[in-house]
Amino acid sequence: MNLEIIPAINAETFKEVEKKIRQVEPYVRWVHLDVADGTFTPNTLWHNAAELFVLKTNALVEVHLMVEEPEKVIDAWIGAGAKRIIIQVETIEDFTFLKSRCDQHKVFLMVSAAPQTSWQELKPYAAKNVVSYQFLTVCPGLPGQSFIEGGTSEYPENIFDKIKGLRAKCSYCDIEVDGGVRPGIARRCREAGANLFAAASAIFSGLEIKTAIDALKNDVAL
Repeated sequence: MNLEIIPAINAETFKEVEKKIRQVEPYVRWVHLDVADGTFTPNTLWHNAAELFVLKTNALVEVHLMVEEPEKVIDAWIGAGAKRIIIQVETIEDFTFLKSRCDQHKVFLMVSAAPQTSWQELKPYAAKNVVSYQFLTVCPGLPGQSFIEGGTSEYPENIFDKIKGLRAKCSYCDIEVDGGVRPGIARRCREAGANLFAAASAIFSGLEIKTAIDALKNDVAL
């Protein structure tokens, strides 16, 4: 199972999206784009699929649809070139439609759970041929948040227990963690069973980009 560091891009404009992709594309296979239109999140981020359509990059693009009614926008993002679509389990109304659209275009569908959502909510999708899952480890939307470990009244389940539970259920699945992922935290997530690590602040704040990515790669290396 591949271990991947995936730079996460949450931006206000497409110009910023493109700038960040150019910064990281020499060093990674995948990039992660956060899309928020203010329906599922308290804020908005860049969410214009038409602009992504004209972007030329060798990086594979996963798009995290933090939106209500993803069924209404999934075709636009698939058409724009996304290779993996991430849908919040809390927003799914018509899973059969979402899965069929991805399958038709040979796009991976990843199902994500927000911090307050039990990992048990993901279990039914294993029987529906979903092989990619995400644990969102910050509240949806706002950038720069700290990793939520859980085990509190607000977030009862510990995130590492969530990862272990899902990994025991699906030994071959991709499990991504997204939000507040830094060296140290990334290793603990890998030890629990995660293999994909989406990171924003740890890559785009402070260190030189390649140095920051290498630090994360070294942190999760077996």
